[in-house]
Amino acid sequence: MVTFRVHMLTDRLPAVRRQPRRWRAHFAALAAAAGLLGLLVVLAPSALTELDEHAGAFFWRAFPAQTVERRVVVVDIDEASLAEIGPWPWPRERIAELVRGLGALGANLQVFDVVFSDARPGDDTLARALSGAPAVLAQILVLEGDAAPAAGRVQGALDAPPCGPPLPEARGHLGVAPGLAAAAGHITPRIAADGAVRGVPALICYRGRAYPTLALAALLRAAELPPALTLTPGAGLLDPDWRLGHAGLPGMYIPLDARGDWRVSYRVARSAFASVSAADVIKGRAPAQLIRGAWVLVGATAFGIADAVPTALGGAVSGVEVHAQLIAALLDGRSPYTPRGALGLQAVAAGAAIVLLLLLAGPRGRRAVVILPLAGVALAGLAFALQGALLLGSQIWLGGSLPAACALFAGLALAIAEHAATRRERDLVYRNLSSYLPAAAAAEIAYRAPLGVIDARREDIVALYADLRNFSAWCEKRPPEEAAAILHLFFGIFARIVEEEGGIVQEYAGDAVLAVWPGSAAPNVARALAAARRVVADVSAALPAPPEDLEPLAVGVGIEHGRVLVGSFGPAARRSYTALGEPITVAIRLQALTAELAEPVLLGPSAAGRLPAGVTHDLGSFLLEGLVEPRHIFGARPAGRLLDLAPRRRLEKNRLAI
Repeated sequence: MVTFRVHMLTDRLPAVRRQPRRWRAHFAALAAAAGLLGLLVVLAPSALTELDEHAGAFFWRAFPAQTVERRVVVVDIDEASLAEIGPWPWPRERIAELVRGLGALGANLQVFDVVFSDARPGDDTLARALSGAPAVLAQILVLEGDAAPAAGRVQGALDAPPCGPPLPEARGHLGVAPGLAAAAGHITPRIAADGAVRGVPALICYRGRAYPTLALAALLRAAELPPALTLTPGAGLLDPDWRLGHAGLPGMYIPLDARGDWRVSYRVARSAFASVSAADVIKGRAPAQLIRGAWVLVGATAFGIADAVPTALGGAVSGVEVHAQLIAALLDGRSPYTPRGALGLQAVAAGAAIVLLLLLAGPRGRRAVVILPLAGVALAGLAFALQGALLLGSQIWLGGSLPAACALFAGLALAIAEHAATRRERDLVYRNLSSYLPAAAAAEIAYRAPLGVIDARREDIVALYADLRNFSAWCEKRPPEEAAAILHLFFGIFARIVEEEGGIVQEYAGDAVLAVWPGSAAPNVARALAAARRVVADVSAALPAPPEDLEPLAVGVGIEHGRVLVGSFGPAARRSYTALGEPITVAIRLQALTAELAEPVLLGPSAAGRLPAGVTHDLGSFLLEGLVEPRHIFGARPAGRLLDLAPRRRLEKNRLAI
C-alpha cells in the first residue's frame, strides 16, 4: 500500500505570525482611539470634568473623616425652631436673643449664614447684642444675572489685595442693614453647570474693593488680624494657580484656581458636625459644653427657607453645611486644589497606560484580544484610584477621567487591531496552508487545534496521478533554474486544468502531481479523463524542445476510482495529512506503465467501468508493482487530435520506475 502524505509544519507558524508589521496596526488603533477621545471632547466638552467631580464625590463619601467636629457647631434654624419660635423671618429682637444666648453659652465666634439686608424694627436691639459678641454677618455679592440689586450696605472690605485678575467682579449686592455694624463675609457660591456648589470665590471685587468669603472673614475676626491678604501666583507644577494667605499666619494659605475660586472640601461626613436647634439656644436648653469655645455657625435647614443646594454629599444640602466644610478645611489646612501642571500629569499617566498596553499587546498573540480590554478597564480603575489617593492624602485634585478614557479607548482599539491582525494572520496561515493542501483540508486544519490521535474518514474519490517523465535526466544535464522553470510550468498548467474540471490538487510531489475528485459518480471519472487529456495536450505543447543529448519530456497520467481513508495522523506537534487507499496506489502504478505501453493516459478497471462504451479500450491484464492481484488496464481513446507521442522504444528507455 502506498501512502500519500502532506506534512503539517506547525513549527513554522510562529514565523508566519511575525510577518505582519503590527506597529502600523497599533499606530492606527491609537490614532483611532485619539480620534474617539477628541470626538467625545467636542460633543460633550464637560463629560470628563463631570466624571472627575463624581469620582471625587465618591471618594469623599466612601472615605469620610469620621472624627466628630467640635470646633464648628451648627446652630440650626430648623422646623422645630419655626414651630416653637414662629415663622421666618424672625423679628430682630428674637435674633438678638439668639446672639445673647450664644454669648452666654461661651461661643468663641458667631458666624451667621443669614443675610440681614433690609432695615427693620429692632435693628438697634440686634446691633447692641452684636456689639457685645464677636460676630460675622453674611452678605451676597451678585456675580451673574441681568439685574444688579443694591440692598443694604457692603461691609468688610480688605485693604489688600487690590482688585484685578483672578478676582471676579460683582454686579450688585445684598449687604448688611445700615444699623448693624459687624464684620461681614460674602456667601456667594460658584454654581456649576449641573447646579452643584463645588467652590466659592475666595474674594470678590466690588466697586474697586475686595471682599472675603464668610469663612475667611470669620478667620480674620477670630484671629483679630488686619484686613489684608496676600495673593501670589503658583510657580511649580504641583502648585495651585494662586495662593491666598496672610502675613500674620505664615505657612497657612488657601489654594485658588485660575478664576480665584476656592474648592470646597467635603471630606468631613455630614454626621460629624454637631448641630443644635436655635430654639434650644433661645430657650436656654442648649448644652453649654458643646458650644463653649466653639465657632458657632448659624444657618437654616427648615424647609421653605430655600437654603438648600446640591453638593458632593447630597442633592439638597443646606447652605450652612457648605460654609461649615469650608471653615473646617480652613482650620485644618486641607483645601483641595488642582495643580498647575494637572493636564501634563494626566497626559503622562495616559502615556504610561498606553505604553503598558502596547507592551501587553506585543507577545500575547490571540490572548491580547481578551487581555487588552481587561487591562484598559484595570488601568482606568487605577487612574481613578490614583485620583482618590491624591485627593484624600495630599488634597491634590488631579482628575482621573482623561487617563482612564485614554486607557479604555486605547485598550479597546488595540484589542480590535489585535483581533484584526490575528484574523489576517490566520487567513495568511490558511492561504499558505491551502497552497500545500486542498482548501477543505486546509480550513479543517487551520481553524482548530491539532489533535494527537488519528482523525480520518473514508471517502469515495477519483484519483489522477500525473508525472513529468524524463525530468530527472533533464535536471542532471540542465541548470537548476531551467529545471525549476519547467516544473513550475507543468504545475501551473496542471492546477489550472484540474480546477477548471472541478477537481482538487491534492499534492505536488517531486515532478508528479496528485489530483482527486471526491465522490463516486460517473461524471467525476469523465471530468478526470477530460482533465488528463487536456494536461497531456497543453503541457506537451508548452514544453521546450530538448537538447540533442536528452530525450524529450512527456506527461503520463494514471486514473482510478475507489474508496480511501483521508485524514490526519501523527502527534499533535507534527501532523501528516494523508490519503491511504488502493485507488491512489493503482493510479501511481498506471502512470508508471504509460511509458511502457505508449499510452499517455491509463485507467484502472473501476474508473473505466464508469465511462460509456467506446471511451476506453482494454489493454489486457497486468500485475502492478507492489500489488498481489492482476488488473485489467484500459487506455483512453483520443477525444480529438492530440500531439503525437515519441516512439515507444525511446520512451521505454526513459520510463520512471515507481
